[in-house]
Amino acid sequence: MPTAPKYIDLETTALFLDVDGTLLDIEDHPGDVRADPELVELLQQLLMHLNGALALISGRSIAEIDRIFDNVHFPAVGAHGAEMREVNTVRAAPPSQPLPAHVLARITQLVDDHDGLLLEQKKGGVSLHYRRAPELAATCRALVLEVMPELESDFRLIDGKMVYEIAPRQHNKGEAIRQLLKSHEFEQRQPVFIGDDITDEDGFEVVNALQGISIRVGGGSATVARYALDSVADVRAWLRSVVAANHSNTKSRRTNVDES
Repeated sequence: MPTAPKYIDLETTALFLDVDGTLLDIEDHPGDVRADPELVELLQQLLMHLNGALALISGRSIAEIDRIFDNVHFPAVGAHGAEMREVNTVRAAPPSQPLPAHVLARITQLVDDHDGLLLEQKKGGVSLHYRRAPELAATCRALVLEVMPELESDFRLIDGKMVYEIAPRQHNKGEAIRQLLKSHEFEQRQPVFIGDDITDEDGFEVVNALQGISIRVGGGSATVARYALDSVADVRAWLRSVVAANHSNTKSRRTNVDES
């Protein structure tokens, strides 16, 4: 797979960025993830150059995204599209069916019975993390596969990186990107989406269909993304190079105008 293109025109691009595993390394505990000031500043620069056409796209809630980025409120999609915040607008997504109480109780009991497991409750769904207890992967898988048959009309199972997520079927990152592209800041721009996990494949598919640029971070599984970056560090370096290239291009255009 080719590496990400060296130049994108920020004046005509809409940039969508996954958070965990893309902008920031994955931690054993999701609550330990926090952006450093350099990343926050880089995203603020990109938001300015893109005239607001940037959004963070995450399975986390928007409240969690804000915590990670030190309460700098970037445009964001939370819970795979169940929450959406544009530059000046908070858009309410259609409500999803709540996870049945008896299913939540069974997953909670599993977590209570085993050290190292972590249950993360989200709008309409849950994530069962086993990163700190990889030996329990099969146990976690057995439980979620057992409860899914009664949920499959309203929910989908996402087999992520050391996590099983039960999420509302009606929400996914691809549909969220499609909806954002209809809004004022994002419309008539070429979409670019960077992500690292199976939850990002819906986004890649939509971006590909719209003749945009889809970029997968890291390897390990099949992907429909058309470009690649190896690591979080490479994503940050690529974003910095994009800002620098556009700054240089803008400066060159201004010089040419001044000389004419």
